[in-house]
Amino acid sequence: PQRVRRVVLCTAKMWYDVLAQPVPAEVAVVRVDQLYPFPAEALAAVLARYPQATELVWAQEEPQNMGAWTFVAPRLRAVVGTTTPIGYVGRPERASPAEGYEAAHKAEQARIVAEALALTEPAKQRANV
Repeated sequence: PQRVRRVVLCTAKMWYDVLAQPVPAEVAVVRVDQLYPFPAEALAAVLARYPQATELVWAQEEPQNMGAWTFVAPRLRAVVGTTTPIGYVGRPERASPAEGYEAAHKAEQARIVAEALALTEPAKQRANV
């Protein structure tokens, strides 16, 4: 926990996809199974285990405008305050949740997982959270 610089939060299938890859020692992956009521106190307790973390990332499989991100983002901000950056990793906003082709879906999913675990670049920051 003392080495963790990035905490990746995700739900269900995304958690399995992320853990199927080698996770750097500087990254902690936290599965959030309950979204409502939002587990703010439990999440704060988990995040407190990583005192050196400088970035929080929400990773999701769905497009940005369809998954849990819009619900979770302001609640995460309330938990961590204004000093910790919160990033989003996932598909961009779309009119349809599907990629259209299985190969495209797999490639995009691999990109999302790689970006969630990457420490070389910060995740996309969102000004509205």
